[in-house]
Amino acid sequence: MGAFFSLNTGLTNDEWHEQRNWEFNVALFKHLLFQVEMESVFVNYPDKYYGIGFHIISQPIQFFLSKIILSLQNIDNYGALLLSKHFVIFISFFTSGIFVYLIISKVIKNKFFNYSATFLYLLYPYLLGHGLYNPKDTPFLCFWIVCTYFSVNMFDKASKEKAIQYRDIALLSCLSAFLLSIRITGILIFIQYFITFIIFLNTEKFSFIYFFKLNFKRILLFISLTSLITYLLYPVFWKNPLLIFDAIDYMSKHFNNVCTLTLSKCMFSKNLDSAYIPIWLSVKLPLLILIGLILLPFTEKKIFVNKSSNITFGTILVSALFIPAIMIFKKVHLYDELRQVLFLVPLIFILGIISIYIFSKKIFYFLAFITLLIFFIENIKIYPYQYVWFNTPARVLDLSKNFELDYWGVSGKELALNVSKLNEKTSKKPCILAAPIFSVKAFLDSNLYSCFGFWGEIDTDFPRPFWAIQNVRNLKKGKSYKCSSVYESKFSLLFSDEDIITGRVVKCI
Repeated sequence: MGAFFSLNTGLTNDEWHEQRNWEFNVALFKHLLFQVEMESVFVNYPDKYYGIGFHIISQPIQFFLSKIILSLQNIDNYGALLLSKHFVIFISFFTSGIFVYLIISKVIKNKFFNYSATFLYLLYPYLLGHGLYNPKDTPFLCFWIVCTYFSVNMFDKASKEKAIQYRDIALLSCLSAFLLSIRITGILIFIQYFITFIIFLNTEKFSFIYFFKLNFKRILLFISLTSLITYLLYPVFWKNPLLIFDAIDYMSKHFNNVCTLTLSKCMFSKNLDSAYIPIWLSVKLPLLILIGLILLPFTEKKIFVNKSSNITFGTILVSALFIPAIMIFKKVHLYDELRQVLFLVPLIFILGIISIYIFSKKIFYFLAFITLLIFFIENIKIYPYQYVWFNTPARVLDLSKNFELDYWGVSGKELALNVSKLNEKTSKKPCILAAPIFSVKAFLDSNLYSCFGFWGEIDTDFPRPFWAIQNVRNLKKGKSYKCSSVYESKFSLLFSDEDIITGRVVKCI
């Protein structure tokens, strides 16, 4: 069902950009190996440090699936290619749910609880929303969780067998390199591995020197294999492997100085408030998880009862605290609420869900039943805007005035379809302004609509009359000269009277 619904959403801002990153890497690959001249647009490509890992999985599937989508949906060729990636994105989200189950199972030996927690995770609207169409952060989240499981499992096995298996080292190297190839931010996973390693040494009462001497060949294998595979998955490093340091610096200080409305304050990514991550977590995490996190000081002694729990839960707990702290201290550029740190949300989810279960099984099952019911209803009610979801306490605020909403423009499809309806009886179809254009153009008949422009031209001498799609951050802008709204896309959350407007069709004469 999730895969089906993922293919019936709109197209988001990042999807054209992600496809462009793949095309750049293909062009660079051909240039370096076969001396094929690169297109001028790719010669000084600004986003050259995005890897091709997930594309290697998605592109073959997209190639075949896009043909099926073309036969079933009213969409153009390029739109079908982009939309087909949603299927692979959802599969990656579902896969992350499997590994969340496996991680929880290492701490709590109760299958009914583990299944309940996993269903909560998979139906959690905020993550499910990202799982329908987020082309960067959902795959990265998936492989972070996969790496987390295999790393803690490797050290857990080592504590029982008193040795780390070479096959486990090789597998973790491949997975780590693949994570890095999705986004260079994956370098942070090595901090998490180090945390696991320190907890393991402390649990086993090993000294660092003793462990190093015992596992020197394994450590060398891990470093060598991870480096080699990372190098292979980044064509941009083929000329100079040291560019990885430039890539880390570039991505941590991203040029995009976007303003993200956060608790009524416009926070720019290059000058981010230290409260940015905590604020967004407080309004995006389910109430059940927030309660579990508050209870952690009272439950942690009951959780750390054996070596397996120490390694697994300890790793997640320290990582969920330490990694955001590093980002805040280093003033890493973030925008679009929690998108770039989405990989932390499952870790925090695991902490909260285990904590509240340990505190009281009866309270957990009571709240879990209510939460599941709310999640199920809201996933139907607010589709396809699940990623805009806010928890129940946050709904007492005026969300539109306090927080960024549909910053991805998934409303483009709905708005495009309503443009078609509004112009159904008009023989001469108007020009349409939009940003991004592809998220609207893909769903309009190219035989009828052939004139497009950028939203920024709305207050210029662009020939009138024309229609404009007002969504994403353009919703914050006021009414333009001789323009009026003729349609609004919107939804409302449960227990809230507020209509959350995600976009408008505007007619300018």
